[in-house]
Amino acid sequence: EPAAVRLAAERRTDADLQALQAALDAMGEDGAGPGHAVEADLAFHRALLAATHNELLERMEMVIEPGLAHRDRIVHSHPHSEDPVPAHRAVLDAVRERDPGAAEAAMRALLVQAGRDLDRLDGPGEAAGDDDTKGTGGK
Repeated sequence: EPAAVRLAAERRTDADLQALQAALDAMGEDGAGPGHAVEADLAFHRALLAATHNELLERMEMVIEPGLAHRDRIVHSHPHSEDPVPAHRAVLDAVRERDPGAAEAAMRALLVQAGRDLDRLDGPGEAAGDDDTKGTGGK
């Protein structure tokens, strides 16, 4: 996505911006529940890939969506996750301004936040009782 967002910043249309904004607005709705937050996040990333106007990148949603949906269900169901709206807004703002460098940096920051959210949920208290093979595919 960091490379894709660079293209989105260069190629986005007004319709793309509207789709991104609608997804961001849905993401920020209070009290909508984890399922709604997951769908809004997925809609944002779909719209971002569509804004590249690159057929291969647009189809990448089929590759990233299952993992993103799984991560989102975990994170958005947890009360201690970071608010996803500011990081997504930074991506949208950079795309809106047609600034590929800022868009890539914002997407990288969003990915770092996603990692922090998962790390927070898989803290030392939860991992202490795990066996050696859990989550590693037996490796």
